[in-house]
Amino acid sequence: MEARIVIEPVEDLEGFHECERLQKEIWGFDDIAVVPDHVLLTVVKGGGLLLGAFTEERKMIGFALSFFCRTEDGTPKHCSLMAAVKDGWRDKGLGYRLKLTQREYVLRQGVELITWTFDPLESRNAHFNLNKLGCVATRYHLNYYGSLRDERNRGLPTDRFSCEWHLKSPRVERRIAQGFRGFPKGLVRELPCVLRAEGEEPGPVELGLEEERLLVEIPPDFQALRRESMELALRWRLAAREALSHYMGRSYLGTGLVRDGKKSFLLLERKALEEVFSSP
Repeated sequence: MEARIVIEPVEDLEGFHECERLQKEIWGFDDIAVVPDHVLLTVVKGGGLLLGAFTEERKMIGFALSFFCRTEDGTPKHCSLMAAVKDGWRDKGLGYRLKLTQREYVLRQGVELITWTFDPLESRNAHFNLNKLGCVATRYHLNYYGSLRDERNRGLPTDRFSCEWHLKSPRVERRIAQGFRGFPKGLVRELPCVLRAEGEEPGPVELGLEEERLLVEIPPDFQALRRESMELALRWRLAAREALSHYMGRSYLGTGLVRDGKKSFLLLERKALEEVFSSP
């Protein structure tokens, strides 16, 4: 029988300590990098949200943390700082449930926007954020966090996408109601490619394209590549940086992750953000 998982807000010290433990287990954080219990308490008391996913035995196996803030123009939003699921519980839809529950609670506060960052070379995260949730990547940041201390990021520049999740937009509501329907077959052969792999190596970057939709190939499993060769991972980081910083600085947005066999491609579109979110 499938285990029953409960997702609910965490507001007590016991739950905050469970979250500390999970941060260490999932990311391999040193103590200094863990968001501690007193900060979690301050975030929650200040209008933020810590959601925990619990087994029937009350073991926390996943969480999502966000805090209340505002955009530059004063629009209220939540900034999602962390969301993760323990190894052994992934690929069961739990991360998706956490994000949808986060959306419900934030909407009850009268807030309609959640933002966060993610690594554009992580194809699983790109599929989850851009395809399943309907987020849009709006900016590319070079070495955003500096040198991170966890096992997934140590030793590489922390380049990141900023993404926006407009909770009541037609794009997001349709993804939630109907699921992600995928891209047309043959799309990879139809669209021009800014960056394409040559074997395991990143090929040359094409900076002179003007089409409305472009593709940027990324590794299908960046963490596996990183474990195999940190030097190769760095070459992919720098090639993707050249491609993505160039085009996203010219009004392109990251709108999807296209898969073609074992290959993965970020989809860039030159559109206004309002146009992307208004289209279901």
